[in-house]
Amino acid sequence: MAMTAEDNELLTRVENGAPMGEMIRRHYWLPAVPSVKLEADGAPVRLRLLGRNFVAFRATDGQVGVLDEHCPHRKASLALARNEDNGLRCIYHGWKFNVRGEVVEAPNHAGSQEQFCQHVRVNRYTTVDRGGIVWVWLGQGAKAPPFPELPFIDLPASQRSVTSVEVPTNWVQGVEASMDSSHVGVLHESTTQITAGGGNERLLMTRALAPRLEFEDRPYGYRYAALRALPDADKVYARVNNFVMPWYGIICPPHAQGPTTVFFSTPVDDVTHRAWFVQFNAHAPLGMTIMSASPDVWNFPPLPPGDARDNWGQNRDLMKRGHKTGFPQHLGTEDFAMFISQGPIVDRTDEQLCSADGAVLRVRAQLLKAAREFMAGQTPTAAGHPGLDYRRVRSVGGVIPAGSDWRALADA
Repeated sequence: MAMTAEDNELLTRVENGAPMGEMIRRHYWLPAVPSVKLEADGAPVRLRLLGRNFVAFRATDGQVGVLDEHCPHRKASLALARNEDNGLRCIYHGWKFNVRGEVVEAPNHAGSQEQFCQHVRVNRYTTVDRGGIVWVWLGQGAKAPPFPELPFIDLPASQRSVTSVEVPTNWVQGVEASMDSSHVGVLHESTTQITAGGGNERLLMTRALAPRLEFEDRPYGYRYAALRALPDADKVYARVNNFVMPWYGIICPPHAQGPTTVFFSTPVDDVTHRAWFVQFNAHAPLGMTIMSASPDVWNFPPLPPGDARDNWGQNRDLMKRGHKTGFPQHLGTEDFAMFISQGPIVDRTDEQLCSADGAVLRVRAQLLKAAREFMAGQTPTAAGHPGLDYRRVRSVGGVIPAGSDWRALADA
């Protein structure tokens, strides 16, 4: 069933007090910047989250902070500030801020600086540097929500990689794609063949394009199995992936002992999102992969190389030679081309969906449920569930006997 215009607005909008944006701000931690992007006493990094502008920085002692971008004095950008002596100093009049957002110096004030600084109104944001990401909670006053102890959070740096890039579309388009199993065998057919090298279970997705989906609700969201019948009638290829509210798609490894990938798309504003890619191996060092071989952790994977006038840089000559999409840059580039081609915010009121779209529909339903619970003055169920334990999220894939329960594979 197509979505109403009202639900599409509620689902996608995050700016200017929109309920979805306020629900996220109060009840979820946002990934802000890859940890390696912040250098002690280095340049601040400009951020935009939920339609508002911030700066992130790493102080002299290694602690991290996220501040509103504009100095509360005369509104100069703190992206221009000097990062020195455990704080950001505005270069306009010298006001200095620590990682907690407190004003600690106001040298152009003639009276008691200490007393004056205590009365400057500032927003103070809680930050955590874990799992190769600097996270921020943008809520105010109340206690921060539980931190998402996702499976990669406490792994050593050698066992994970983190990259991200800003994409000019609404965030939900990215979140939906992370749970859309049927697109992988079509959109990513060539990339899968290249990366698999002929010996990878993921190749099975390119041969069975219409999976049967089965679902199970979990405290953090849901998990589902995409079941593909194999030529051997007694076997099924099962991929069990997880959706973790509000935007994490945790995708099973391509083979046993291989790397798991976490895709998430965080809202920059209504028409822009930041796509994040975390790849990790819980068993061994990650090494060089299609994700970890990144030239720039703040701008990778690459966006499509063109715009609508040239079909976003699609290479039709390469397609004549066998590439399925004409976007050879990266599997992420293929996804981004699809998102951008959909438009800044997808009109979901006239979609014509099929049996493969069940996981996408559940993403939307869980997000809308959370927004409505918030609007009713409640803590969203998935944010305050007593059984919430992010560490139990596990995505797996493998060949199982036909007729067997995929849960045995997932819970082994």
